[in-house]
Amino acid sequence: MVELRKLYEEITKDRGKPIDHWEIAALLEVYGLRDIDAKEYGFEDIFSMAEYMEKFVNEKEYEEFNEVDKNPPTLKRVVVNYFRGLAFAMPMFLQVFFTLVLGYGIWSGLNLDKMDATLIALGTFLALLITGGFIQAIGRKGLFYLKQLEHTLAVKITWRLIFISVISVLLFSLFLLIANMFFGFLQWRDFWYFYLFYLLLSLFFIAISVFQIFEEYFTIFFVFLFGMILVYIFYKLIGYGLIKSQIYSLVVLNVFTYVFAFFKLYKLKKDSLSEGNKLSRPSIIFFTVVTFFVYGFFYFLFLISDRLIAWSVDSEYKPMALWFNVRYEVGVDWALITLILLIGVAEVSIYEFLYRINDAVKKIKFINYKKLNKMLMAFYIKFNIFYLLFAFVAILIVYFGIYLLYKFTHFPILIDFFLGYTPFVFWIASISYVFLVHALINVLFIFSFSREVIVTRGIVIATIADVIIGMILSRAFGAEFAVFGLLIGSLIFWVYAFGYALKMFKNLDYYYYSAM
Repeated sequence: MVELRKLYEEITKDRGKPIDHWEIAALLEVYGLRDIDAKEYGFEDIFSMAEYMEKFVNEKEYEEFNEVDKNPPTLKRVVVNYFRGLAFAMPMFLQVFFTLVLGYGIWSGLNLDKMDATLIALGTFLALLITGGFIQAIGRKGLFYLKQLEHTLAVKITWRLIFISVISVLLFSLFLLIANMFFGFLQWRDFWYFYLFYLLLSLFFIAISVFQIFEEYFTIFFVFLFGMILVYIFYKLIGYGLIKSQIYSLVVLNVFTYVFAFFKLYKLKKDSLSEGNKLSRPSIIFFTVVTFFVYGFFYFLFLISDRLIAWSVDSEYKPMALWFNVRYEVGVDWALITLILLIGVAEVSIYEFLYRINDAVKKIKFINYKKLNKMLMAFYIKFNIFYLLFAFVAILIVYFGIYLLYKFTHFPILIDFFLGYTPFVFWIASISYVFLVHALINVLFIFSFSREVIVTRGIVIATIADVIIGMILSRAFGAEFAVFGLLIGSLIFWVYAFGYALKMFKNLDYYYYSAM
């Protein structure tokens, strides 16, 4: 009896009072229950179960559900969502901040010799490439079932994708080991540094994707902060070398994160009510995640391509084809601060859009669809103007923040910022990230209407342009001109995302209902 009452509360959550038992049956089916599940409760089928549950209708108080009224006032909501967005980007901020200020992070160090810095960076980049597609697939598919309140299926698909991800990472690590044994690309001491950072970071990024499903960005922030504290303890308090401290920290961090993720998923499954527990056929799952997988892979490839191109320019003696370029890296890393500040706006954009469209759909009759389109288009135009103004201010804040810190503190890393072509790289990279984040904001709109193919096509073309333009300009004029590959690629991605989003907002009624 208590369990059925709890089930009734769940299926009628955020809904009005059911008219009769037929509507209750429909709610049970929407929730994922079938006749076979009804038998577990002692009923012949869903309909007899619904008839019994009709007795709960008058025992519950119902409130008129309004998405906007149930949320805080707009200004407070915007501020809260902005900081949620910042929390999403905070792991990146912590890594960049500690690297630039202390000289080291969880997987970076400015005082390392160039060989070690190159090996660690290449291991990191490879980890992002191998896991990028899996992270997108886990996040999108797990979140899909979670939003549908199909908790058992969310847990099952998450574990299945994690298993496939980890196996893929291990198989590729075996390939790297065998390849180095036969061809000797790296000395074994150098290989183990590269190999361990690739392996440990790949496993770590996969585990972190579990918390992205739950949108627990502050949890991710504290996990990264914990990792930084571990590095500090091993390096400064115990006295290990920096690389060993980072490796030991990543081992501990992986164990901690996987245990935490396991209990998170276990609790979700344990607390869920009886529901469908059979996933779609593997072929169907594959076709529903493959686009996100490709998008994730090319997105991370896009982010690192200009760096690898700049590192490959033959401007000095290099024992490896790819060699850490400090000047270029410092400029791009400081530009990432601009990107982080803008990521918070992305979170505001999608939440404000969802608040408005959900409210408008409830209040505007379908015959007045033009009014709906006009209202949301006005919001879209105002938001774009706000974003551009905010982006302009963000770049100035970062640059003059660096300048003032340089004048009053004289940190060595701040002095390095004003040497050579580093400021040039910073300005071009910052402008690139303005277009990139604006493209990502539009990507969120497009994803919300299940139109991910156009986005994937855009990031693939943008990545190809990034590589070709960066290669040509860096060879013709110098390593710093690789950043123009990032700029042109970001512009192409922005044109794809912004152009399609604009098309959607002009016919929002069609895209909204076709995505239902």
